[in-house]
Amino acid sequence: MPRFVVVLPLVPLVPGDEFTVADWPLHVTLVEPFLTDVAVADLAAAVSRIAGSAAPVRASAGEEAMFGRRRDVPVTLVRDGGELAALRSGALDALREAGVDLDRIRARSDFRPHVTRKRHAYLVPGEHISLDTLALIDMRPAEGAHHRSVIASWRLGDRDSDVSD
Repeated sequence: MPRFVVVLPLVPLVPGDEFTVADWPLHVTLVEPFLTDVAVADLAAAVSRIAGSAAPVRASAGEEAMFGRRRDVPVTLVRDGGELAALRSGALDALREAGVDLDRIRARSDFRPHVTRKRHAYLVPGEHISLDTLALIDMRPAEGAHHRSVIASWRLGDRDSDVSD
């Protein structure tokens, strides 16, 4: 079954961009990976509506933390004025309306926006960031399990701008 994720990248991503798991560009995960048989076009339409109605998010890097089952994944928490939680809620609602079963994700009440530290890049606490793009990522592209592929991306707040055109 296809697997997707919705992210707010810190660097521009455009459809067709590919990268390995190790080389993920820095991003805030808005909707955790989910499995679905919903058509890609329907997923993209749902995410597009959310992107068009949302304003870019101004945020800053907060304290560092450790995530993961074994608390061995270094992250930097992201501080904002609540816009990310609202955007997440809207994205979950839109995906659910498109027919995606998100019960496991919806049940999470511990959404903590963060950016995972990578060997090639990381956020420094206090650093200011602008999150102005939303991207739909294929977690299981034809290239294999260790690759990711950008399906579509949109500028936040620009109803006419579909970076995936």
